[in-house]
Amino acid sequence: MSEKLADKKKQILKTALQLFSTKGISATSMQEIAEYCGMSKGSLYLHFKSKEDLESSIYLYCEGLIRDSVMQVEQEHLLTPKEQLRKQLEVVLNLLVELREFLVVQIQDHHASGKKPPSQKHLREKQIIGIQWFKNKLEQIYGDDVYPYTLDLTMFVVGLLDGYIRTLFIPGLPLNIRRVADHIVFLLDEVAGGMVRSQRDPLISPGIWTEWTEKLKDRSGGSLRHPLIITKQMRDLLKDKLPEGPERDLAQESIDIIDKEFRDIEPRKAILAGMIANLESVPELVSLSRELKEICRLYVFSRTDRT
Repeated sequence: MSEKLADKKKQILKTALQLFSTKGISATSMQEIAEYCGMSKGSLYLHFKSKEDLESSIYLYCEGLIRDSVMQVEQEHLLTPKEQLRKQLEVVLNLLVELREFLVVQIQDHHASGKKPPSQKHLREKQIIGIQWFKNKLEQIYGDDVYPYTLDLTMFVVGLLDGYIRTLFIPGLPLNIRRVADHIVFLLDEVAGGMVRSQRDPLISPGIWTEWTEKLKDRSGGSLRHPLIITKQMRDLLKDKLPEGPERDLAQESIDIIDKEFRDIEPRKAILAGMIANLESVPELVSLSRELKEICRLYVFSRTDRT
């Protein structure tokens, strides 16, 4: 997809998001969306084959906004892991506030019509990847002692987030997002410290987690990391292992292009394949390049396949 076409698609998604937020999906026509975008209805159907296709793409777009914003914070080297987590919580909550009207109207719309929200082909895999990322984050923050309790702590934070997110949908309720993020991290500190001190048996052991993820690991070769984490590690390796020169410049440019593609609505498979091939020619990056190639199947295909 050309950059111009991608920009047009993003404009359509943003416009439809605003209209759906105001009127709901069932009350918004493709003709109305086309008019607001300054195009014909036929041109709109060149980008999205149906309103259901457009609706599904909006959910993917919102999901991408949240995921990529979290991963951008992950690359802020001056922050400690705990500071990153606090900022990531704040980023997620702020984005949900921005999307609040859309989500409320869609819940009401789907409830009235009896229609289920669009399902996502790899939703379970994405949830497991998210849990794995959070487990790793907990170990970075609290060290090896917290390892037996990472799943319990993950469920604890997920429950907290779910509760606070629900309060964001209460009209007129004053809630300071920054304080919410600070409070969640404070409670996490208290619970993590208490678990480590008590040495109680965890409710969800690492062994149970291994059983849960066995099927996914068979499909993905065990690679559960987000691609932007892999490219961050590649950048660090380039600085440490490769001297300045054309080879390093080409590798750095390839990584930059890969990052841009993964932040796009529809990453271009051919571009990603070409850039990863460039990186595979650098001996220091061969292992990470192969990992990136494998994880592409989970991220790129799940975002672009609509079957």
